[in-house]
Amino acid sequence: MNIFIAGASFPCGVGELGQIACQHGFTPIYMDHPRNAATTDAGLSPLRFEAGLPEDAALRSGLFLPLLESWVSEGMKLPERASLRFDKRAATISRSKKSLSAVLANAGVTHVPRYPVGTVEESLLAALECGYPTVLRSDTGYSGRGIWVAQSANELGTFWASQSKEREGTDYVEMRSVLDSNDDVLIIEPWLPGEEWSIDCVVGPAGAYLIRVCEKATAIMAGKPVTLGYRIVDAVDLLDEMRQAAQRWCRAIFHGDVVSFACFDIRRHSNGDLVPLDFGVRLGGDCIPYLVRRAGQSRNAYAAALDAALAGDSSRMVSLPAGYALIHAFARQPGILAGLAVVGDGEVINSKPLGFVVPQTGVPVQRRVGSVLRCFDTCDEFRHACRSSSEWIRVDVRQAGGD
Repeated sequence: MNIFIAGASFPCGVGELGQIACQHGFTPIYMDHPRNAATTDAGLSPLRFEAGLPEDAALRSGLFLPLLESWVSEGMKLPERASLRFDKRAATISRSKKSLSAVLANAGVTHVPRYPVGTVEESLLAALECGYPTVLRSDTGYSGRGIWVAQSANELGTFWASQSKEREGTDYVEMRSVLDSNDDVLIIEPWLPGEEWSIDCVVGPAGAYLIRVCEKATAIMAGKPVTLGYRIVDAVDLLDEMRQAAQRWCRAIFHGDVVSFACFDIRRHSNGDLVPLDFGVRLGGDCIPYLVRRAGQSRNAYAAALDAALAGDSSRMVSLPAGYALIHAFARQPGILAGLAVVGDGEVINSKPLGFVVPQTGVPVQRRVGSVLRCFDTCDEFRHACRSSSEWIRVDVRQAGGD
């Protein structure tokens, strides 16, 4: 059988995923969009660059394993009787926060209550039900786009107008293209205070296994939630709780004989239970693969996870040590990127090239221009470093036409 690894440019060690697939009797076929050719390992074979999932792929038996959200969109186009196995139901759930909450509710699992709204008046009424702070968000979206956190009714009214302008921006247009969706449904939900986590899982017939758990540092800037960084955690009690929660969620979401990756963003409900804010049928991005690969050192945690799922053997997973962290670097004004450097420990990765134009987005939040890998012994050290990143990550932005 074949396994189509779609999104070959994704920096998770795609070739090693293919090697594992071969060990389980699969023939790997690597695929990505032509626009990603420059960031894809040319040594992968066979490697196909396609604008979408070709018709001959759907006719082949095997597994479809998307690593990028754009390839999830292609998987959702597979015909119902396709020989290529992909959980279209789970993919559909991943595209709607409201559907995610409904599926978990039907399974008797704690979830985030969500209220669809069509007018600012409806949003204000729903916010009274949720209480403030309250979240206004697009039902379909990712990476914080289309999300606003209002502290009061006055702010919610202002953000209602702001989200309309945001939808006209290039970032939002790009997201719609990736999702292959023009969904404009808006929802109101309660803001859940406290810690936030991000996890990756692999899902197989034997269940769901955790690949990594990261604490997630965030801040609200001008009403927008912004991710500052991630740090790998290995606290035994928390990992056990995450494993049990991920099993419950994946049992409710995934059906049938499927092998898939899955990612969740998580906070705690007011009753103390872990609840997913968001879910995807792929690996988490946001530069996290660089962090996971560094923490795994000589072993690829993603390849080990695929091995575990295909074998139904959780002992093949890789345990990642705590402390490895990823912190994002931000430009605090529009202009031309003239420098990005770390003062002290840390390694700059995935940075924008010098000369990159930092745009004026119309939304008053900082613009990410790179990321830094670094280790922190404690959670407090990590969070302090995120809050004070401008003191040790130097970002030089000059005005266009300046010296």
